[in-house]
Amino acid sequence: MTSSRLKKRVIRERACASSLRIARDVVRGDVEVTDEEKIHASFRTIESAFARRGGTGWVFERMSVIRGGGGARAVSSRASVVRSRGRNGESRDGALGRCRAKTGERDGTAPHYSVMMDEILSAFRDVELRAHVDGTLGAGGHAQAMIRTHPEMEHFIGFDVDASAHAIARPRLERAREDARGGEAGALKVSLVEANFRQMAQALEAMGGIHRAGIDGVVLDLGVSSMHLDRAERGFSFMNDGPLDMRMGPSAKTSAEEIVNAWPEEEIGRILRDYGEERHWRLLAKRICERRAAKAITTTRELVDALGNVPGKWGSIHPATRTFQGIRIAVNDELGAVEDVIPAAIEALRPGGRLAIISFHSLEDSIVKKKFRFYAGQAEPLGETFNRYMDQPEKPPKVVKLITRKPLVPSVDEVDENVRSRSAKLRVCEKL
Repeated sequence: MTSSRLKKRVIRERACASSLRIARDVVRGDVEVTDEEKIHASFRTIESAFARRGGTGWVFERMSVIRGGGGARAVSSRASVVRSRGRNGESRDGALGRCRAKTGERDGTAPHYSVMMDEILSAFRDVELRAHVDGTLGAGGHAQAMIRTHPEMEHFIGFDVDASAHAIARPRLERAREDARGGEAGALKVSLVEANFRQMAQALEAMGGIHRAGIDGVVLDLGVSSMHLDRAERGFSFMNDGPLDMRMGPSAKTSAEEIVNAWPEEEIGRILRDYGEERHWRLLAKRICERRAAKAITTTRELVDALGNVPGKWGSIHPATRTFQGIRIAVNDELGAVEDVIPAAIEALRPGGRLAIISFHSLEDSIVKKKFRFYAGQAEPLGETFNRYMDQPEKPPKVVKLITRKPLVPSVDEVDENVRSRSAKLRVCEKL
């Protein structure tokens, strides 16, 4: 190790140690802090250090700042210090992600935090939701809140390819239905469809009348959920050792293990580059192929080990993040599903109905943005050489209006409570 690298490492270690002391005193209530930013900066330092070490160390699960008395006193709101990976504790990924759905009540039964709940409810506040579709049901967080806040709802349709999600969401939706109707559960029809949201058009058409009458609202929360990340046997998380699977449901045509062990090096490199947006895609594809030549890669830990040390500065992002993202997208054809569902959802909406989509990375958000702009009658440039003096491309017909010109992002408080929400973006459009 060179002297400069050693010096930087010493500085990082000292900063982390200092932050740990501050956090310890805050949790114990031994000190009063008037600078809230100092607290947040301390925990960001700790989190960044743990990410560089692959999740090893001490993790403070959740902190809040309560004002009162002569200043701001930071206290723990579930004071919890847990060991991350290594011995008998859980992983950092599991500790930071163990949040409950932010619905009207916290029933503690959902293993998934519903992202941007306030923004979603606000987007549909002025819409009369008689027929509503949740294309990504999950644990039913968004669905439960929508049912409670829209007592006029007559039919709710939820899509999820994962059968375990239906088992978790169904009782929560039943409780929300009873709460919203004051015990008259029969006033609202709930239909759960075990299928990918890309099959929305076919499923709604099979329901007959609801498809012809039109849908009042559609919500899509794209990407992988905490339920998938926190379960090692699903193979989605590089922080939890488990079988290399990554299939969101039985409809997936391949698995991560098949891609890693059977696909050509060029194809692996392509998905790391195009889907994972990985700069070192050639190097990592080569390392994967070299490792599998000696022994098949069958677990998430083996894949992380095969990737080795990735060049560059990663900060709070784990070096395996983009590789796992790229492989997961390829396994589930996530981008193709987004391409298919947006036209189907807009077609199903009645005039005045709204479509809200939450995306978590630039590839998804780019598709959503371009599709929304296309249906809003905005022509895309023909290429880099296109300018205003050339013949303008013909504008597509205007079918929707954009409710959000720029995407909405989570509040600072939400990101502090649920770090996985930090990259979320919400776009909303309304059918004309």
